[in-house]
Amino acid sequence: MKKYFLLAIICIGSLHVSSQNFIHAIGFSAFIDHTPRSPNIASYGLTYSPRFNVMENSKMSLSIGIPLTVGGSGGSGGKSADGYYIGDDYYYYDDDDYEAPEVKARWMVDVPVILNLNFGALSSKYNTQRVGFFVGGGFGYHLGPVNVDHRDLRGNHYIDSTYQNLAGPVGNLGIRIRTGPKYSTEGIEIKGSYMKSVTRKQPDVYGITLMYVFK
Repeated sequence: MKKYFLLAIICIGSLHVSSQNFIHAIGFSAFIDHTPRSPNIASYGLTYSPRFNVMENSKMSLSIGIPLTVGGSGGSGGKSADGYYIGDDYYYYDDDDYEAPEVKARWMVDVPVILNLNFGALSSKYNTQRVGFFVGGGFGYHLGPVNVDHRDLRGNHYIDSTYQNLAGPVGNLGIRIRTGPKYSTEGIEIKGSYMKSVTRKQPDVYGITLMYVFK
């Protein structure tokens, strides 16, 4: 993460200030909330990603963006999919178990603030290349699904479906492919991201996003 910001500072000297502008993208994201000793949980959502080119030239740009994703994780409702352990044996709840927790659809929100170095295609309106890439980092907030392990004094436990609020540093990288004319900012963006929480122990959030870029 520190290397990204150091690289951004070094590159500022080689960029000239031009007509600063917004570039937008919209698409679809998938996230994996990973916590050790708990199952990974997938969530999906729609992403709107505006970025503002702070500095740019014909080869590269430095941008700040807020790729906002809103979505959720699937859930059947009721109690049939949750379960509990007794010793080494795992038991599923059914709808007749009064004490069972519900498995429910849960919201997911992902809001990072990202500083990116953009190279090649779609880095700015001045670039004419067909393919480009970007790398950067920042800080984000993530509200996502989690399964909580509840235990009693005898060691019996069950898994409950709920949420977790996370905040921490984020890194991302990806590629862009121009689909429009030579000087257009229309194209496809594919991005991978990783977030490490500083507000809770051990959870990690992995993401992949596919978007259409436009001005």
